[in-house]
Amino acid sequence: MNEFIFLGAGPEPTRFWGETPLFNLIDGHKLLVFCDEHDAAVLGIEGFKVIGDKRVPDMDCIADFSALAMTAGELFPAESRKSAKYFLSTISDPDMLLEFVLVKA
Repeated sequence: MNEFIFLGAGPEPTRFWGETPLFNLIDGHKLLVFCDEHDAAVLGIEGFKVIGDKRVPDMDCIADFSALAMTAGELFPAESRKSAKYFLSTISDPDMLLEFVLVKA
């Protein structure tokens, strides 16, 4: 698996933290649609709040889908996106910013 680089070709991030693209819930859904179209897999998602000049991780907003790579086999990309969409649907805080780890299998 290789890291999936989408910047310049995919949806715009909500904002950057340094060079790291962060997405709010709406833009995160757009990113997952883009991943559907390009068959990219989601290895993980981390949620953050930006407070002042600090990026504070939300320990209740972390998802790791890497185990699906072993159990889902060739269905991993589709299953990881399905799981990522479900994970986003469980987030109720509209101010949450998300960092996605995407790969191309």
